[in-house]
Amino acid sequence: MTVAQLALRLGGELIGPGDAVLRGVADLREAGPDELAFVANRRYRKHLGATRAGAVLVERDVSAPGVTLIRVDDPYLAFARALALFSPPRWPAPGVDGRAAVSPLASLGEDVTIEPFVFVGEGAVIGAGSWLQAGAYVGAGASLGPGCRLMPGAVVMEGCVLGARVWLNPGAVVGGEGFGFAPSREGLVKIPQVGGVVIEDDVELGANTCVDRAALGVTTVGRGAKLDNLCQVGHGATIGPHNVLVAYSGVAGSTRLGVGVTVAARSSILGHLEIGDGVTVAAHSMVAQDAPAGAKLAGVPAYDHRRWLRASREAEELPELSRALRQLQARVEAIEAQAAPQAKIETETKE
Repeated sequence: MTVAQLALRLGGELIGPGDAVLRGVADLREAGPDELAFVANRRYRKHLGATRAGAVLVERDVSAPGVTLIRVDDPYLAFARALALFSPPRWPAPGVDGRAAVSPLASLGEDVTIEPFVFVGEGAVIGAGSWLQAGAYVGAGASLGPGCRLMPGAVVMEGCVLGARVWLNPGAVVGGEGFGFAPSREGLVKIPQVGGVVIEDDVELGANTCVDRAALGVTTVGRGAKLDNLCQVGHGATIGPHNVLVAYSGVAGSTRLGVGVTVAARSSILGHLEIGDGVTVAAHSMVAQDAPAGAKLAGVPAYDHRRWLRASREAEELPELSRALRQLQARVEAIEAQAAPQAKIETETKE
């Protein structure tokens, strides 16, 4: 499409000629005359003058003489939408491969695609337009809404429920056994995990991410939540709508996260906690207590992010502070040693 057409589709303000034809999206420093680029981070504005891109998505206040710009409120969001325009998802033709094992008692919606070596159990429901890629597993009584995609090796265990347009990346597991054991003199006794899992609409689970079955009730991942690769959601936990869990992060059992919570990479939230709406947890942190809405947490254990930053800066100065303290201590001891004889004389005189 032309630059002018794209600007119109994105609701942007065109600065410069709009007749150039764009055929794709590329990095700002690598884009050619027929490609779109974007600048979402101010650090990269310095490269605008040297770009060869046919057009660049920028914020409303950006100028760059000689460069065709499309000004938008959020360049990163506009970039995502533009990329979807140039590279729309290619859903395969519907049909059930003869090498798949699909129970005759399963219910398949219209235009479902089931690839080789997929297993669909008795009573399972596959929503219209869903795509089950090679090696995916859907257990008995499980339910998938319309437009779901299970990538190779993804697993939905018995009785679990997926809403509409849920994507499971390779190796993701929904409904594995929750980690529940009761200690006894003879060892650990397994607690049967008889609950379920509900994944709401428009959720995406990354590769090898696991959402465990609840012991009782359900484990829930709210609508629009995005979980990166290798995340763990414990049994009975609630991941709120539009949450973001970045790689290697985990939420322990029975913890409830509010709306719009962000958990950065390699962070953990312990069990039986209440985390308010809009909370942000910095990378490599461990949350060990309830958090109010809007809190920004960091550290192990996690506390207010600003305080943690100050403490981190001060920690760098600890060797110098320790050295200064030892020097002061030595001076005090020297002063006390000098004062001791005089104090003794004054005491004897009073006596």
